[in-house]
Amino acid sequence: DAPEAAVDATREYRYGKGNFQIHYALSKPPAWRGEGLDKVALLHLTPGLDGVSKACNEALRGLLPEVPTICVGQPHALDPSRCPAGKAILWLQLPESPRHIKGDAAGKLAGPADGQWTAELREAYADRVEAILTNHIDGFSGSVIARRAYSPADLEAMNINLVGGDPYGGSSTIDQAFLWRPFKASRNHATGIKNLYHIGASTHPGAGLGGGSGYLLAGRL
Repeated sequence: DAPEAAVDATREYRYGKGNFQIHYALSKPPAWRGEGLDKVALLHLTPGLDGVSKACNEALRGLLPEVPTICVGQPHALDPSRCPAGKAILWLQLPESPRHIKGDAAGKLAGPADGQWTAELREAYADRVEAILTNHIDGFSGSVIARRAYSPADLEAMNINLVGGDPYGGSSTIDQAFLWRPFKASRNHATGIKNLYHIGASTHPGAGLGGGSGYLLAGRL
């Protein structure tokens, strides 16, 4: 059995904001209104630092951001074989999405009474994102072959590790980051069970670092 302290720490572990994804199949590469953006593998659409701060604050308060930060991946920009010749694909992530919905910062979408994502709300929110894209890409709507959106609830249903749709393995606040990730008593990716180690986004050095935890542990072992 795991030590009682480890079990207690697990119960107190906190997860962060949810993630919202949208995938597009396009009949042609996006005609961005900014020169050179068609060659970028990953770009971010945002009003700026204040816009990011505002969207983060809204999501943390359980609101659908009025103007979300849109991370736009263009796999075809680096690897044209990812789609048929002359076509394009987009992979969008919205990292500022509430896990439990209390309302809409824009005051236009009705939040569900139980705070849970629904298919109708998911598609309505995806429409908001698509409207932003149309302001940056000429003829975007006419180029869409298909769209598939995934709410934080959908992502959790697909992968139980994405608790509440959190893609980063837990909130990265200072008390759950770096040497304190996942727990303050964590040491060198060890667990309370002999020869069992824990790696991944929820462990040191944290999420989004290209397999850093596995690299560190492999070197130590």
